[in-house]
Amino acid sequence: MRTLYHFKHSPFSRRARLALAHKGLECELREARDNPEWRKEAGGLVALKTIPVLVDGDVALADSMAIARWLDAKYPSDPRIWPEGSDALVSLEMTTLVDVALNTIIDVGTRYYPLRDHPSWTAVTTEMHGRAQRALDALGAKAQDRIGTTLTASGWSAADMWLYTAVVWLGGLPERVNSNKNVAQIVSVGGWTLPDAATQWAEAHDARADVRSLG
Repeated sequence: MRTLYHFKHSPFSRRARLALAHKGLECELREARDNPEWRKEAGGLVALKTIPVLVDGDVALADSMAIARWLDAKYPSDPRIWPEGSDALVSLEMTTLVDVALNTIIDVGTRYYPLRDHPSWTAVTTEMHGRAQRALDALGAKAQDRIGTTLTASGWSAADMWLYTAVVWLGGLPERVNSNKNVAQIVSVGGWTLPDAATQWAEAHDARADVRSLG
């Protein structure tokens, strides 16, 4: 039996869950915020000390990208998470853009937030948010051309899992301001806008069974 230590709302955890569902693999879910012991367990399994963490037999992996790659390597039968051929380039481009946008927005609103009173704060955050916005705009442009269908011609893949979970997380931040300190900080800093086309693209996939299972 596989075990995934995760955070329910995290886009990184949710795309790991979508990858597992795409492969049709059963997995015990351990919400690390609900049980401090589970978070401690996860931290003791991997060097990164991050969530999600997948335990698959005698293998423990952190990082959703590594997890998705591992699942394709260990369970190579279709359906694939990472497509081959020309769709491989699309998936790599889309997942990279998503990670640039998310990591930048999160870092500014959390790791760098204590520096907000520094004289260089505005200049630095403007530059960083500009980078995030360029990534979001590129994602929006791609989504605009694919509303109602998947990002790759071969079907639902890592590109879709990455973009869908990012859009839902970013779009849902205002609703979670009062329940999560980090979210409140990210929203208060602002500096970026989620493209409407990305939201429309994601909404077209809300009815997928694996997406609904995220809760």
